[in-house]
Order: sequence, then C-alpha cells, then structure tokens
Amino acid sequence: MGGIILLVGLVGMLGSLGYLVFSVLRKRPKKSAGIALGVSAIAAVIGIATSAAPLTLSVDAVQLTTDAQGAAVIKGETSEEATLHLDGEEIKNNKGTFSETIQLDSEKEHTYVLKATLDKEHKDEKIVVTPSKEFVALLEAEQKEKELLAEAETALVLAESEPNQKNFDEAATLVEALSKTYDDHDERLATIKENIAIYLAVETAEKSLARKDFDEAKKQVELASLNKEDLVGRVTALKTKVEEKEAKDKLYAEATKAVENAEKSPSKDAHKSAADALAKLPAEDEALTKRVAAVQQTVKKQEELALKEKQEQEQREKEQLAQAEQAHQQKEANQAAAANQAEEHVLVTRTGKKYHTYKCGNGDYYEATLSEALGRGLTQCSKCY
Repeated sequence: MGGIILLVGLVGMLGSLGYLVFSVLRKRPKKSAGIALGVSAIAAVIGIATSAAPLTLSVDAVQLTTDAQGAAVIKGETSEEATLHLDGEEIKNNKGTFSETIQLDSEKEHTYVLKATLDKEHKDEKIVVTPSKEFVALLEAEQKEKELLAEAETALVLAESEPNQKNFDEAATLVEALSKTYDDHDERLATIKENIAIYLAVETAEKSLARKDFDEAKKQVELASLNKEDLVGRVTALKTKVEEKEAKDKLYAEATKAVENAEKSPSKDAHKSAADALAKLPAEDEALTKRVAAVQQTVKKQEELALKEKQEQEQREKEQLAQAEQAHQQKEANQAAAANQAEEHVLVTRTGKKYHTYKCGNGDYYEATLSEALGRGLTQCSKCY
C-alpha cells in the first residue's frame, strides 16, 4: 500500500508542477496548482513513510548435519513482516529472526525449502540436512529392533496357537534378544509354558487313541487358558476316535482269538468261525488272512488224510471180506473134496502100506474105500498118483 501511495504522490507532483509552470507562463492563477503540488508532495512523503523495506531472507547455514537423534535447527533472519513457510508448513517469524527444529525420519538426506513472502514479493532458500553417522546407526538399530520385534511377535502368536516346547523356545529366544523390555512378553511366555503340557497330553492321546491317554487329555483341557474352545473340539472328536478304536480292537481281538483256536484245533467249524470273525473286521488283516488260509489248508489235508484212511480201511475190510469169503469157499471146497475122497475106491493089499489106483506091482489087490485105506494109515502110491 505504501508503494502505491508513493507512486500516486510522485505522479501528482509531476502533474501539479507542470500545471504550475503552465499557469506562470500563461499568467493565470497559481493557487490551484500550488495546492495540488502540496497535496502530491504530502502523498509522496506518506508513501515513502509507509513503504516497507525490501524483502530479505538469509539462513545461517544451507548445509546441516543432524545430531544423534536426527534433529537439526534451521536458523536465520528475514523481514519483520515476512511470512515464512518451511516445506509448505508455516513457521514463526520472531521480529525478523527464526529458528525451527526439524527431525529426519530416515537415513537419507533431505532438502528443505524455506520460502519468505512479503506482499507479492517472494524469496526462497534451500537447506540440505544430512543425517549424522550416530543417527544412521540409531535408525539401523531401531530397524533391527523393529524387525526382531516383528519376528518375536510372529513367534509368540505361533506358540500361542500351537503351544509346544519347540515353539516356546524359539519365541523365548527372540524375546530375550530384544534390547527393550515389553510388558506383555513375559506374561505371554508364562501362559504358553503353562499350556505346553496340556497340548502335549492332547497330542499324545490323538496319536495313541488309548482310553488312558484320552482321560488324561480331557482332564488337562479343563485347565487350558489358550485356545480352549479348539481344544474342547479336539477332545470331542478324539472321544469318537477312541471309541471307534476300542470297537475295532475288540473285533481284532475276537478275530485273533478265533484264529488261534482254529490253529490249535483245526476243523471245518473252527475255520468257519475264524473266517466269519475276519469278515467283521473294518479292513483286511493280511497276517490273519494268511493264518486262516493256512488253517484251511490244514483242514483240507486232514480231510484228505481222513478220506484216504477211510478208503484204505474200506479196502482192507473189502480185502478181509474177500479173504474170508475165499477161505469159506476153500473150506467148503475142502469139505466137498473130503467128502468126495471118502467115497473114492482104491486098490490095496493086505500087507502093503500104499493105496493104488491100479495094480502097479505084485500082490493080491482088492478094492477098498479111500477112507478105509486112510483108516489103515495107508498113503498114496507115488506111481499111481
């Protein structure tokens, strides 16, 4: 505004001065020109008085290095009425001086732009701020801590979802490696440690499916402080599996007993009982199936041997019967022959010791029955017979 008034005053003075010269030359009244000249002179004086000084801006240093915490101070001087902005943010102008603390957030240098504005006049300064080695080291340490903290958090979450000794040890190692102490870490580790035995009991029961292990797991789950709902679900599912295993074990025990009985006393009935027991199994048992097959072969061999023995006995009986029949027939034949012999007539002598069928020597032969000759102790004549 002061500049405008000054400009108007100067223009008015030039105009009034010209008019005054014109009035003198023309011998006209000079009062108006004098008044105009005076007013213009007053305006010029007011404009000079109210005009601001030229905009100034200077900084103490255009190259700065931060302290160990990454801070630096931008200081300098400017016009008292100037408005200051640093990277677009207004900063305080303290009657022509300024001091602004800035904070770097990375290891990279940053160029700040300082802008001063007075009326329509602008001036800029660029200040390059470089991080100190100490600050870079601090950032690196903080970054490492941040990464380690993230790893520790991940390990804690895993250990909380799956509490076991391995996950606990990994989480504890990472927590101990942190340079700072975090309030909830120790508490979370303690909770994880308390739940390791609970999870171990459930896992043991899930592997063995034994009733004893199931009862222990069910008891431990009541004490759980992590993922209890999930553990209850696992125990509920485990109960069904344990009962199924017990039923299956019973079938296998019955099948094994039936096979053992069949092996001890092989028979058709024992083999059928063993085969029926195997048929009830939920899945084929190769070992038991082979044993039952062996029993079947034993029974078959026994049957074949029994059949052979029966056939041999029948053959022996048949042969004995045939022999008896033959003996009977021979007996009858002998009896008939004896009867026939009793009726046969032979030739004998009174003093001879043989009986003959014809006169084969000297002597007085006469006819007699064979029985009579035999009765006398006579024997056959070798020549006649």
